[in-house]
Amino acid sequence: MSKEERERLEAKEQRKNPGGTLNSAMSRAMTGSPDGGCLINILSLIMIIVAVLIVKACSG
Repeated sequence: MSKEERERLEAKEQRKNPGGTLNSAMSRAMTGSPDGGCLINILSLIMIIVAVLIVKACSG
């Protein structure tokens, strides 16, 4: 499957399921394989930091 076809299918699925965007971004952040530029890297890092802060706030 080509990269363009994969991106097209991901965009189609994200239109059907808006929560899929968050899941996709989180999975890319966790695996360390963002497919975009600098903005995607920054957003992935922010999401990980927010997740850690939420876990700390809920456990403390």
